[in-house]
Amino acid sequence: MHDLERRLQDWVDATLISGEQAAAISAHERNRSNDPASVTAAAHTSDTAGDGAGVAGQPPQRSTMAAEAIGYVGAALAIGALLMLLSNMWVDLLVWARLVVLAAMTAALAGAGMTLRRAPSAAMQRLASVLLTAAVAGVAWLASVVAIDLVGMTGAAVSLTAGAAALISAIVVYAMVTRALLQVAIAVAALVTALSAISVPILSPSALWYGLLVGALGAAWLLLARGGWLHPVILADIIGAGLMLVGAQVASVDFAFDGQRAGAVSAGLVVAALLVLVAVRADALHFLILGALGLFVFVPQLVFELFGDVIGAPATLLLVGLLLVLLAVGLGRVRKDVTSRRHSTSEVNRGE
Repeated sequence: MHDLERRLQDWVDATLISGEQAAAISAHERNRSNDPASVTAAAHTSDTAGDGAGVAGQPPQRSTMAAEAIGYVGAALAIGALLMLLSNMWVDLLVWARLVVLAAMTAALAGAGMTLRRAPSAAMQRLASVLLTAAVAGVAWLASVVAIDLVGMTGAAVSLTAGAAALISAIVVYAMVTRALLQVAIAVAALVTALSAISVPILSPSALWYGLLVGALGAAWLLLARGGWLHPVILADIIGAGLMLVGAQVASVDFAFDGQRAGAVSAGLVVAALLVLVAVRADALHFLILGALGLFVFVPQLVFELFGDVIGAPATLLLVGLLLVLLAVGLGRVRKDVTSRRHSTSEVNRGE
């Protein structure tokens, strides 16, 4: 069953099946191994879970989605009430009382999330993902209270402590529950930790170093995704490529060195162009969207950096815009031709 669940998760990540279908298949196989008499009912559930058709498959799906919604509302009300109470009495609470309240809240969120993480319903698994991510945020909050009230830290040291605590807890939870929201939590915690680490008072880095750090984190994220360490892979691709583009933009803000802005913008333009190239070769739409956005952001900046306000800048922008339109038309025709060839090949195979 463990191998089956891993393969089902891979199929969901590759968008071959939906989360509901994966849950139905898992329930079917589990029932077949434990109770042969329930095979028929489980198979019927598997047939109807993917498209919502069939009377027998709809009520459980509606009930689990209702439970998910109730869980979200309840968690929001509980957290809102807790924040209201804490805002009025937080200053008056002793340090140990603050730690107890935060630890209890974090433990409750983590316990509820871990309880629901193996639920057969995709809705309950999404709720577990939200609860566990909230627990990671609770760990960060708890660590910041320890840093400020017990240790006496200030500034970047506090964010470094909170970010590191959140990063460690998010990685531990992600190793047990591979969900998209937890991957985002790891990325945010890693970014906060890295940026805080170079912002301590003894250092005074320029925007160039912040940009290089963000871009390096994005490149590492892409490598981890390509190596199969991060799932869903598409989300990891988007985070990694997005951080690389953002890093180039951040680096371009600093004017400390001659030609630095043009170099940083050029680097972002190269990254965007590479994303478009990879998208064309691998038929990856998410890379194409990110690459196009990168070109839209960096091409005007580079043109104005090189030509300033002279008449050549508008003309160059017009030319680049026309080239991008032609590129889009060409990509559309290529994809259309590839799709047509695939349909033709499949028709021939069926005929044989």
